[in-house]
Amino acid sequence: MSFQVDERTLECLEWRRIREMLADGARTPGGREHCLEGDLFLGGADAIRDGLAETAEAFRLLADGGSPPIGGLVDLTPVFRRLRKGGALAARELLDLGSALGALHATERYLTGRREGSPRLADRAGCIGDQRDLAAEIEHTLDSEGQVRDSASSALRDARRETRQLSHEIERRLERLLQDTRVRAALSDRFHTMRNDRYVLPVRSEARSAVPGIVHDASGSGTTVFIEPAAVVDLNNRLKSAELTVQRETLRVLRDLSSRAAASLDDIEASLAILEGIDAVFCRGRMAQAQGAVEPEVGADGTLRLPQLRHPLIPAGEVVPSDLAIGEHYQVLVVSGPNAGGKTVAMKAVGLAALMAHAGCFVPCDPGARVDALRAVVADIGDDQDIARSLSTFSAHMATVARIVDAAGPGTLVVLDEIGTGTDPGEGAALAQSVLETLAEEGARVVTTTHFNLLKEMAAVDPRFENASVEFDPTSLAPTYRLRVGTPGVSSATTVAARMGVRGDVLERAEALLQREDRRLDRMLSELSASRLALEAEQREASRLRAESEATRSEYRARLERLQERRDKIFSAMKDDLENAFRDAHGQVAAVIRDLQRGGTARDAAHARDRLLVMEEKTRAVEAEHAIAPSEPPGEAMDWQRARPGDSVLVVGAGPASLDALPDRRGRAAVRVASGRMMVPAERVRALAPAAEARPKPAVPQRPASGGTAHCDLRGLRVDEALDRMLEALDRAAGDGRDCVEVIHGHGTGALRDAVREQLRGSPYVASFAAGSAEEGGDGVTRVELKD
Repeated sequence: MSFQVDERTLECLEWRRIREMLADGARTPGGREHCLEGDLFLGGADAIRDGLAETAEAFRLLADGGSPPIGGLVDLTPVFRRLRKGGALAARELLDLGSALGALHATERYLTGRREGSPRLADRAGCIGDQRDLAAEIEHTLDSEGQVRDSASSALRDARRETRQLSHEIERRLERLLQDTRVRAALSDRFHTMRNDRYVLPVRSEARSAVPGIVHDASGSGTTVFIEPAAVVDLNNRLKSAELTVQRETLRVLRDLSSRAAASLDDIEASLAILEGIDAVFCRGRMAQAQGAVEPEVGADGTLRLPQLRHPLIPAGEVVPSDLAIGEHYQVLVVSGPNAGGKTVAMKAVGLAALMAHAGCFVPCDPGARVDALRAVVADIGDDQDIARSLSTFSAHMATVARIVDAAGPGTLVVLDEIGTGTDPGEGAALAQSVLETLAEEGARVVTTTHFNLLKEMAAVDPRFENASVEFDPTSLAPTYRLRVGTPGVSSATTVAARMGVRGDVLERAEALLQREDRRLDRMLSELSASRLALEAEQREASRLRAESEATRSEYRARLERLQERRDKIFSAMKDDLENAFRDAHGQVAAVIRDLQRGGTARDAAHARDRLLVMEEKTRAVEAEHAIAPSEPPGEAMDWQRARPGDSVLVVGAGPASLDALPDRRGRAAVRVASGRMMVPAERVRALAPAAEARPKPAVPQRPASGGTAHCDLRGLRVDEALDRMLEALDRAAGDGRDCVEVIHGHGTGALRDAVREQLRGSPYVASFAAGSAEEGGDGVTRVELKD
């Protein structure tokens, strides 16, 4: 399906400016020319999709920081024209041709190397002809300054060598003449120069007989003549002959190289056309980047869905986007509202979006855009008055409308600005309604602006119609340029007139002359618009408050998670400390039992009992330090009424034993562990349960209460281990809100005590510290007061 759009429509929609924006991104003269004057439009959904897919590939490459190496080329049209006529190119023209060939091959390598992500552009580049041999020959023949290299021809190399040798010999002889006193006396200056491409000396006119030779020139005043001395005439003749040989050989080399280029001219021109087409695709990609445009979906149902559509010719910081759609639920969109409110801008944006998509360009919308393939786009915007043709504004307008109605049909987008104006309002409104209904019946998609209330009412009675309005701020009495679909707008002519400076009495009279029905409709529309703006303001405020609430909730949730994480770390450290203490105690108990099992005496048993009592006190100290709720002892509670000596029991902290005697008056029971007999508190004796052999699990640490004194026993540890344990105890005590920590280090040599107190001096937790009282252990204990 072909796509048609006339020049009048392109002019109305300012399409030329879009072309110029495209051309600004060109890197080749041909690419720029294609953007400005070439046929950009694609016909049919498949062709449009292919064009957009190419643009998408270029867009991705540009986003990754890449583009074909095609900059710096010149227009080669004059070069090709001369080659067509069989002429020889100058060295500079051949250099330009070589640069173009290099760009062709570099682009082909660049895009074919990225075929996976850019298959369409790679296919284009793959059609570029191979002219590497010609490019290499140009580079071999010419240097970067456009001079033919000596290596291009042996004859040229020999001729140039001869010219250099002859020039050197001539200069040597002239220098010898300048040293001759007779010659020097006749000179006006002591140097040699060139006249007519021959070496000469400047001689005073009255002394020219002193220098035999050929006069080639004279100064303007006539006081100096330039004489070619006879001694160098033959050398000058030979030099001139060598220079002519250089010129002839240079021209021959350039002519041969031009002939080679002419033989490949058709292929070169075709390849450059491909390169210029690739350049134009990247122009579309650069424009999409600059506009923040998106690739639209393309269908065949005549649908245009344009979320947050922006006019591409309005700067990004000034344009007001609008949501627009035609063809899905209605065919005709009637845009109303105040003058200078943005109606025409929105309407033109729709037309430009359709043209851009059909040119393979992205559309300036948000994601989700759709522009179906159209058969034609026609527009009538502005005044087409023509005095020479006796056409009034209305007549010209109707002539254009007549052409549009004749051309309209399915797949046609019609853009009409204030249809039916320029004549009697009643007749104009009726004619406008009839034209729009006809266009809808023909299957066209229409966007039109109007001030006629009759057209605003069409949406209520004809489902093919829908209203849209540009907003007008009732507070500032200024347009917001935002388009709202679904409600008609108020023209607000008197308000606009007031903003333009019309006198108040004139405006009051105009209000009085308004017909009652029109005034009531305008009032209703104004109230509806004001209510909608107020509702939207409330919605925005509610959204803001909801966002703030979510942010606050997230912040407190994060704080709670941090507190929980800190608590878990503290509890984990406490648990590790307790498990280590219990492990040490069990190890010491096992050692006592092993000593008894080896057949210890009664004295050994008494000594073992004392050791167990010390271990019990240490365990209770650890439990007190961490405020651990006592765990349920293993086994079952003893029923002393039924207990008998010889019963198998379980002693807490010592393991299985045999009951040797019931509790005495002091509440102590005698038990026998291995071969030793010991007295233990009755509450530590438990009846042996069926699962008593299972190893008891350590109690889960409980969060300690705040306040009070914590204890830290460092006895028996090396200095480094003791300091690490004390620092951990200080951390826990500070986290638990303790007031004081008692550090038990013993007397010994005093080394551990000194190390402890030196460490305390630099601790951020410590307010003060001192030796313990006599009851607490004196200098074997350091009492640490913690900061609040």
